[in-house]
Amino acid sequence: MTTIDMSANRRTLLKAGLGLGGAALLGTIPRRARAAGPDKINIAFFTETSPSAIAKGNGWIEDVTKAKINWIEVGSGAEINTAVAAGSVDLGIGIGSAPTAAGLSQGIGYQVVYIRDNIGPAEELTVRTAANIKKPSDLIGKKVATPFGSTSHFRLLGFLKTNGLTQHQVTVLDLRPDALVAAWQRGDIDAAYVWAPAKSKLLAAGGEVFRTYDKLEAAGYVIADLIVARTAFAQQYPETLVEILKAENRALDVWTSTPDKAADIIAKQAGVTPEVARADLLEYDFVAPKRQLEPKWLGTPGHPGRFAEVLQSTAKFLAEQKSIRSVPDLAVFQKGINTAPLGQALV
Repeated sequence: MTTIDMSANRRTLLKAGLGLGGAALLGTIPRRARAAGPDKINIAFFTETSPSAIAKGNGWIEDVTKAKINWIEVGSGAEINTAVAAGSVDLGIGIGSAPTAAGLSQGIGYQVVYIRDNIGPAEELTVRTAANIKKPSDLIGKKVATPFGSTSHFRLLGFLKTNGLTQHQVTVLDLRPDALVAAWQRGDIDAAYVWAPAKSKLLAAGGEVFRTYDKLEAAGYVIADLIVARTAFAQQYPETLVEILKAENRALDVWTSTPDKAADIIAKQAGVTPEVARADLLEYDFVAPKRQLEPKWLGTPGHPGRFAEVLQSTAKFLAEQKSIRSVPDLAVFQKGINTAPLGQALV
């Protein structure tokens, strides 16, 4: 599988600039008379500890778009795929790279317009301490829950494969994060692969981390959180999309410049304490907006970055697992990335 170099100084992405001069390199949205914006925007989101919650909690997207925002909470990227395909969601904020790879492979009409973070250890296998799970083989006969069609599901399947385990040996259950936490509290499951704040709640209720992410990243199981826009929406309302990405950039600035303030806002959205929110946020590698346009990540219009290869490699694994039927050419994933709006948001 294709890998992205995950060096020890990944967190310098937050402070580094790209130094790309000129709007031509960033990509431009055709200039014309300013089009009327949409009256309503349907946005799918996750309850999670991320800077995106700042833009949502402060009402910034409503402010910049002057539209009614219909916030639709989802439990997995697969739900976003279904909703976009049905035309009922315009933007998916925080969709994982695995469901995005599946969506592009299946011809769902959306575009990757932003890469929010490299997930790293923020999504991890959590095991019940009392279950005494110390090595991969200890999971044999155990019940492990994860939201199907998510990056956590992708990572869990990768963990099983790289350790020679099958779903005949380990029972894998499909549960949304809220249902997963409830099942844990009832004692119905022995382990789970999920993101915060669900992960934090499991740890607080008798769980411990079973570290997998570093070996999985080295094996090519790179996962990221993205923002996707329905293609028709992006084409009809390009200026609105630019303003939304500016709000996302502003939210990341709040986290990097005033983390305590950011943690307070995010904690209220996620239903956790500020201390938990901050600890969760520190596990992510947030990719600074300018860095997203580097060849290592999304690239620029006409010069696609290596992240398209990561999406295709992810799709190949999903096809091996029979999650999708086939994998399209690399060009499909390259065309599924549109960095013109982000370029304009940085001008």
